[in-house]
Amino acid sequence: MKAKNTSIMQSYDSQMSISKKLFIQTIGEIEKQKIYDQKCSDAFQVILPHDYTSGYDNSYAMGQLIWLLKKATNDIHKDSWIEYFIWELDFGRLYKKGSIQISEKDFTLKTSSHLWDLLNL
Repeated sequence: MKAKNTSIMQSYDSQMSISKKLFIQTIGEIEKQKIYDQKCSDAFQVILPHDYTSGYDNSYAMGQLIWLLKKATNDIHKDSWIEYFIWELDFGRLYKKGSIQISEKDFTLKTSSHLWDLLNL
């Protein structure tokens, strides 16, 4: 008899919510993990300069964590603000004044708190 995990399938479409504090903490932990992963990758290149199969890849876990944040903030669409903030703006470090306009008004996106405010307009 094949067991079914119906709770996972049912929860896929259920509503989620997240507090601003937990959202900001989670974005911070994702950033710490990204920095740590880069340090590990750099170390592997020194230790094993011609080895491209060793190391680790946590992209599945990171992807799922980001997906959960997107789901909890209703940011599930092709042009996700969360993914833009993390990957394109490097957690806000690459933000340039005037680069984001919403309803013809400049919007600052330098911090995860700014990101929360944007997602909750």
